[in-house]
Amino acid sequence: MAENGYKVHKYWVSEAEFEILILEIPNADLEDKLAYLARDKGNITKSFYEDFIISTCVANINQLLYHIKQQAINPPDLVKVREEITAAILGVNTMLDPTNLIINRNSVIKLKDGDELKEGDRPLVDNKNWNLSYYDEAVDNFNNQNAVDVADGETKPLGDLDFDVQKKWWKRINKYLEIKAFQEKDMESILKQRYFHNRSSFQTFIVSVCVLDADDLYTMLDEMGISQRVAPPILMHEVYGLCEEINPFLTFENAQKLSEGLDDEEDTTTKSPKRKAPSRMSSHAKSQSEKKKKPKKKFKDLPKEDLLKLGEAIKVFLIGQDEAVDKLVDAIQRASVGLKDPERPIGSFLFAGRTGIGKTLASKVLADELIKDRKNLITIDCSEYSADHEYAKLIGAPSGYIGHDQGGILTNAIIESPFSVVVFDEVEKASHKVHELMLQILEEGRLTDGKGTPVSFKDAVIIMTSNIGVSEIDDIKKTVGFGDVAKITEDKKDKAIDEALKKKFKPEFLNRIDAVINFRTLAKKDYMRIIDLELYKLNDNLRNNDTEYKKLTLEFDIRIKNFIYRNGIDEAYGARPLKRCIEKEVSTLLARKLLKEKVPTNATIKVGAYKGKPTFKVIENAEEVFATEEHKEMAKLSE
Repeated sequence: MAENGYKVHKYWVSEAEFEILILEIPNADLEDKLAYLARDKGNITKSFYEDFIISTCVANINQLLYHIKQQAINPPDLVKVREEITAAILGVNTMLDPTNLIINRNSVIKLKDGDELKEGDRPLVDNKNWNLSYYDEAVDNFNNQNAVDVADGETKPLGDLDFDVQKKWWKRINKYLEIKAFQEKDMESILKQRYFHNRSSFQTFIVSVCVLDADDLYTMLDEMGISQRVAPPILMHEVYGLCEEINPFLTFENAQKLSEGLDDEEDTTTKSPKRKAPSRMSSHAKSQSEKKKKPKKKFKDLPKEDLLKLGEAIKVFLIGQDEAVDKLVDAIQRASVGLKDPERPIGSFLFAGRTGIGKTLASKVLADELIKDRKNLITIDCSEYSADHEYAKLIGAPSGYIGHDQGGILTNAIIESPFSVVVFDEVEKASHKVHELMLQILEEGRLTDGKGTPVSFKDAVIIMTSNIGVSEIDDIKKTVGFGDVAKITEDKKDKAIDEALKKKFKPEFLNRIDAVINFRTLAKKDYMRIIDLELYKLNDNLRNNDTEYKKLTLEFDIRIKNFIYRNGIDEAYGARPLKRCIEKEVSTLLARKLLKEKVPTNATIKVGAYKGKPTFKVIENAEEVFATEEHKEMAKLSE
């Protein structure tokens, strides 16, 4: 007798007075079946494992349960029924005996391969939960949930945290900064305030929390002109170093560890106010049934302080586009107080300008600093939607077509994260049907997906990026005439871009965009600040990568910066070639030097340029660096 290709064995369960059909699972299929047990890193209970083999190997399990339910007057002993069935199954499927199973280094349950265990493997029966009974498992889950509740309850608002004030000397401005000294027990309350996508955003946040009157500090830096000469992330790193000396537990690594405890699916287990009797349901099934969706974050929930500081926060990372940032933030702040149509998106913007000047970066930074969540950016590459039929991928196939029940890329993403920044990259490359969908988003603030579900965009920021107008600006340079006819001004650029947009997009499309923001071409001072920032990242990478050179220090003089500017800047591509130039001319040559020569791991390497080539000078004694006249001159230039 066979069922679904498996050999079937009949067995009479005497305690239940019922004949069950036991499937003999081929050894080749066993590991596919065991894949179901990929939960809790393999730390499953014996009772859960028995549930698994009974449901997997008994072909008529539903009939057995119905039969037992009918015997209400004289019910069988369920514990004995369970033991009898489990023994019968293991008699037919001997490889499913728990002693034949191991948990490998990836926490996957597998069949034992021979008598010897491989490195990282451990027997299934040795896991910490194996001998927990149903009751013990339920109590353990209850206690764990209570522990989570208590931990959540300890998280306090920043304004309620106790702190002392200590003074630290900041050499760059030759002044003391007043810095808050928090208690280590409040670490989670501080680091759980937001999700950090990178180290720079983390350091900026810590500075804003720890420095007393941080806004006054930023204003002073602007008045002194320091923020115009030195890239803001470098300034934030220096001040963060002072904050970390006083609060050594406020590290990016600790923030990452805390964020790893968050469920990527943003689900949370329902909290029960009272203790319930343990059920016969396994903990896995119970946790699945108790999950509920975490309340979605909305625009109206943003603190006023975050909105007021949004412009400053973006300018820390986006260099040379202050005017564009101001226009963007002005529109978002207007929307925050209700001065917008309640059904339309928070804001809709078209970022125009040549490549490599910060349009895409502005979108990413806005998402990080406005939403401050793990899933905050939805990017649609419009070059993938140039054909008319491609638009269906955004909202899902129409009813009746294959895949219509799966929804669309864009609509599914908005349903999951309604408060997001949606970027239509290179919007001019999309087909007119995509533009029609976008017109519906801009006008009505919603789309209907292939399943017929209306999807609201009222908590989304819509950004379109475009290179339209670049060729028209280049044509101005070729104009023949007298005086300033061929001179490019910002007014001429704006006019050329506006004319190009009118040729490409319909008036009803452009009229529904809140603002067309023209990103200006970067000047030399902007590029030099970007070079400072990219070179600073090399030192940062050395410190944060676990290699023998993490204590190495790099010093960059003005000559290497000018060398990178001459060789890494192409106006047609903006700042994009800078990274490639630094990788080729600095990082690669430095790596070869470290591999070929015996460089002390705590040395200082001075990076310069001579006769058109980068130079590297190793100084073993750090004090020697500060004694040289060359370093003193470099320090003056960096200030």
